[in-house]
Amino acid sequence: MTGLIVRTFFSIHDIEAQPWDQLAQGHPFQSHQWYVYGERVMDDCSPVYLLAYQGDELIARASFWLVRNEPIPKIPAPLRVIARGLIRHWPPLICRSPLANISGLIVKDGLNRNEILKTIAQTAVEEAASRGASFAVFDYLDEASSTDWPAAFGAIPVSEPGTVMKNHWNNLEEYLSASINKKERRQYKRVMQVAHDFRLQLTRYKKVTDIKGALDLIRNVEQRHGALPNPWVPSMLENMQMVNGTWLEVHAGQQLVGCMLLLEDNHAQMATALGLAEGISDVYFLLLFAALETAMEHKVRLLRWGSGAYEAKRRLGFQLEQNNYVSICGANWLTRRFVRAFTTGSAN
Repeated sequence: MTGLIVRTFFSIHDIEAQPWDQLAQGHPFQSHQWYVYGERVMDDCSPVYLLAYQGDELIARASFWLVRNEPIPKIPAPLRVIARGLIRHWPPLICRSPLANISGLIVKDGLNRNEILKTIAQTAVEEAASRGASFAVFDYLDEASSTDWPAAFGAIPVSEPGTVMKNHWNNLEEYLSASINKKERRQYKRVMQVAHDFRLQLTRYKKVTDIKGALDLIRNVEQRHGALPNPWVPSMLENMQMVNGTWLEVHAGQQLVGCMLLLEDNHAQMATALGLAEGISDVYFLLLFAALETAMEHKVRLLRWGSGAYEAKRRLGFQLEQNNYVSICGANWLTRRFVRAFTTGSAN
């Protein structure tokens, strides 16, 4: 591609917001302000931004993070200990939108995507090697785009897919009457009755007043599902006002029994930081319906609720998001051998 230049930046504050947001238009959790929030929250991770220009026009970008505390998926405990040690010493350089489980790669439509990817990928591997990283990783890709890379890259399915739903409704009542079946409407009425019977009080806030109490419930859910604690949750809660956050709490009397964080960007909602106490009936569904109502009140176009609880989300109208592939290249001879041995698509 004639005149293609890749420039490297190490802070979102050094990048002009207008061209960044113009390229990110319509892409959820990709705005300049979202990355300002991401850098604030993930202050233990070094960002590397590769911006591709044709002339003076920004036509593509890849946003990377050198992540030394990447949460490890559910694997046997001895392997998890080894993996955590390796990541601390030789962290991966990962292309992703911060905190949102979305790729950090955006290419303007109508261009020669393969040539742009080749140039960005080569620069990413060079940057990874210069920083002592183990791998250059393009995260949260679908299966088709995970193979659209130079030969040294290999594709791996690594995580459960997320869930998404487009919002076509003006309010919760319209959604309940038009989008879900009678069984789910009865479920909603039953949850509301349970909340009444047990005197569960759901409240929305723009700030978290009891972060310690919330973390206890959030860690409870992580432990229940065999996940390592998300290291960025405390800072996500402390800085939620930066991205129009909404904090949901459920109390039974004075006891906090459920919580959830809702974040918004580019007319999309993300639900995260779920916390639940043991033995309190239907708090989870009470939070889900409150999140739906908040999304419709805020007129968001897309809801992204992450992985897990697939059947419950399917009944509410969510679909699987096929974004659970990575394209990976070793940054040195040893990790390149690993890629050749354990991935598909690598030829070098």
